[in-house]
Amino acid sequence: MTAHIERLIQQLDDSTGPSYDARAELIGIGSDAIPALIEGLPSLGGFGQLTAIEVFEEVADPRCGRALIALLDSDDSTVREWAAMALASLKIDGAVEPVRRAYRVCLERATPPAQVGAVAG
Repeated sequence: MTAHIERLIQQLDDSTGPSYDARAELIGIGSDAIPALIEGLPSLGGFGQLTAIEVFEEVADPRCGRALIALLDSDDSTVREWAAMALASLKIDGAVEPVRRAYRVCLERATPPAQVGAVAG
């Protein structure tokens, strides 16, 4: 099962389609997939990390807390935003101060915490 989970994690970076199936399958596997996903998270690009955050939120396993806190230091503003939102929605113990620190860093950078573009209607 571990080799299968590792293959699914590698697919999370593929925005052409396989990531959506991998995401759904990892969510279906549930908590058993979380340790491997935490371990594989640093090797993923931005898209894969965002997809992993979605898996963490859906599975709602508190073991993902440290990994989400680490993502608050990402160079990708969207990864930082999604990690903060996941920490809040999962009510991860010990996340309040790291989220505050990440927010202060955004203020020091003079960049908004979320840089979401306008949606064309």
